Amino acid sequence: MRRTLFVAAFVSALLVTNIPIIRACGDKVLRIGRGVRFQRTSHPAAVLIYIPSNAERATQLQSMLEKVGHTSYKAPDVDSLRSALMSRRYDVVFTDLAEAARLEQQIETLPSKPVVVPVVSKETKAEISVAKKQFKCLVTHPHSGDYYLDAIDEAFRSKVHLLPNKAQKT
Repeated sequence: MRRTLFVAAFVSALLVTNIPIIRACGDKVLRIGRGVRFQRTSHPAAVLIYIPSNAERATQLQSMLEKVGHTSYKAPDVDSLRSALMSRRYDVVFTDLAEAARLEQQIETLPSKPVVVPVVSKETKAEISVAKKQFKCLVTHPHSGDYYLDAIDEAFRSKVHLLPNKAQKT
């Protein structure tokens, strides 16, 4: 009985005195968790990249997406964009904000309606707020890979919400 009481008191004392250390470990876990995002994805997406204003960014994005397990294709101009959209099925299309509205109209005629994700680089806050209302997801920090991965996740979530509920029968 004394031994159990002593162990319980010892464990309680350790917990009370180590609370700041436990919180610090939690912070470290969160930081480690951010790096885990770049592991291979369990749900690979077919991604079309059409960023004609910045070919270097498009190349870097394609490389990063392929490293994490997504299939990506880069369309450098309008003709290759058109042929890519007609030849394959895509889940997500990254494009400049200036091209996004026109591209979304073009995609409406396709059977596989990919989600258009505008990439914002030098737009004003007013333009960004209008774009947030118009599009399902948006990349506001084009130099960070996490924002592109978050946009892909959001695009998948938006596609799931658009699917008809099979449980409901009319």
